[in-house]
Amino acid sequence: MEMNNPNTTLADCIHVEKGIIPANLCEYIIKDIETREWKPHTWYNAQADSYGSEETMELDVQNITSELQQLLTPIMIQAGGAYNQKYSYKECERTRQMMNKFSAIRFNRYSSGQIMRQHVDHIHSLFDGKEKGIPVLSFILNLNDDYEGADLYFWKDHVVKLGKGDIIMFPSLFLFPHGVTEASKGTRYSAVSWAW
Repeated sequence: MEMNNPNTTLADCIHVEKGIIPANLCEYIIKDIETREWKPHTWYNAQADSYGSEETMELDVQNITSELQQLLTPIMIQAGGAYNQKYSYKECERTRQMMNKFSAIRFNRYSSGQIMRQHVDHIHSLFDGKEKGIPVLSFILNLNDDYEGADLYFWKDHVVKLGKGDIIMFPSLFLFPHGVTEASKGTRYSAVSWAW
């Protein structure tokens, strides 16, 4: 992508690393996370400094274990490196490296009737006073493709179909509102992380 090309669109900044997570690892992760407890996703309200879930259609989430984090971290580094190589502005030393750290991965589960409401990734909870930074890149890891619905979309109708083992990356800012449509058949398993 040409950083100075006036024809570059926001959609051009969305990148998918196809099949970067091995299929057997995806299957292992799904089997593992289904043995542990899920809870409803919560949204952070900055004005009220509180968390809450929507009353209907809220997806389920689960924190990662240290074992699964260790298995996925090298793959995340590889995917992030590909994004950095493609999109960083290399003309200046201070802009060649977009990110240095990743947040802990969180798993998302979309069963029939569940969605992710459209939002932007202004992730306040990454920084607790010890860590400092701003999220610059969002990662979604897709662990299966044997489901219907539960499509990732940007803006109004820019749908990105993800396959098993794909990682999609895009800037974590207000220009990239995104969500997941209603799951209609099967269960979609994915994971999210943010880099700064």
